[in-house]
Amino acid sequence: MRPSAAQLQRVATLLAKRLVAADVLTLDVPEEAVQARFAALLARNFEEEAEIEREAAAEAERVVRRGAPGVRREELDLRRVEQLVKQRIAERRGFAL
Repeated sequence: MRPSAAQLQRVATLLAKRLVAADVLTLDVPEEAVQARFAALLARNFEEEAEIEREAAAEAERVVRRGAPGVRREELDLRRVEQLVKQRIAERRGFAL
């Protein structure tokens, strides 16, 4: 489930404030700009993960429909195949799940 824009903004705000408070991050721009950038990065990350999930679901459906050598189609678990395909796609894109 994808978080709302308000939730992402709250996470980005807390992240920026805590990084500044811990002296991990020194700001050269206003804190609001950093928060907006964090929120945009988080939103993009969730969108990319959703895209990977959609692609994996479609690919898994094709694999199960087509079957695998030596395995009966009834024995293929769609959810497990989808997870494996999702891992492969994410790895190929350099995306950490």
